[in-house]
Amino acid sequence: MNKDLKKFILFLIGSIIVAFAISYSYSAYQTCQHNKKINEVKNAFDFGGTNKKAEDVKKNENSQEAWQNQMLEILELLGYSKVDTRPFYKRIYDKLTGKKVYNYIDKSGHETEAGSFEFCNEVLYENLNIKNETVMVEVKDNKIIEKFFDGDKELMQIELTANDDYSSYDQKIYSYITKKTITVKDVLNKDTYLNTKNGIIEYEDGKTIEFTHKNSEMNGPAIETFPNGDKIEFNFVNDKRIGEAEKFYKNGDREIFTYGENNKKTGSSTYYFANGDVEETIYVDGVLQGPAKYMYKDGVVEHYKYKDGKRIED
Repeated sequence: MNKDLKKFILFLIGSIIVAFAISYSYSAYQTCQHNKKINEVKNAFDFGGTNKKAEDVKKNENSQEAWQNQMLEILELLGYSKVDTRPFYKRIYDKLTGKKVYNYIDKSGHETEAGSFEFCNEVLYENLNIKNETVMVEVKDNKIIEKFFDGDKELMQIELTANDDYSSYDQKIYSYITKKTITVKDVLNKDTYLNTKNGIIEYEDGKTIEFTHKNSEMNGPAIETFPNGDKIEFNFVNDKRIGEAEKFYKNGDREIFTYGENNKKTGSSTYYFANGDVEETIYVDGVLQGPAKYMYKDGVVEHYKYKDGKRIED
């Protein structure tokens, strides 16, 4: 192939590419102008409530950002300083996937227990007082997940899910040490319809405790359900079991007793057997102590005592 023919072919290919680019650009410009005019008409007459939708989206984005920033501010108030130890490729990947990522190191010098770390976007926190303790936190839209470690050993996981307007959030905590999960709905009590049984503790063996709370502190009526079907209805006061309670046994028995300040049975108790018999006893720090009375359904009465939980005849 001679030199002139080669130049002609290259010129022809270049001309085709240029022509295609000009044609595509003009078409895109025309489409853009057309859409712009349509949007101007819609905005002028507010067809379909487009202005309101735009405001709602902007408001939601601002609320989300404010909620996330608030979590980060809490960390700094606790004495954490922001650092970034991620490799370059990890920073690029997180940016492309839309994750906000921060690393913090505790430089306050005060003692910090596992669980006192607060919430932020995908993160690694390191407590210098406990050298091996770290927290990895991930955020996606309205959800934040925290994972607490002691070296390679995971201690617990906290999951936060904000409500629609970011005025409050749900909190779910799983402890790898106690093997239980605590779920608190509407931590800040902003959703007034969640006014009863808005929290639950779930144990690995199947036991559960449903409770009500005020700003994540357990207060009000609660129900403890055991794997065998037994249930206890009681009240929490500032995270403690206080006052009269009633236990319902699967076999039909039931017991009325009182919780003292130490979360244990205290004072008089009445046990109703399914067959009609009744026993009256006294608890001291959760242990049966002192005089007791057993009343058979036919009217016969027995008197005896308990010492350290064991029955002693008079």
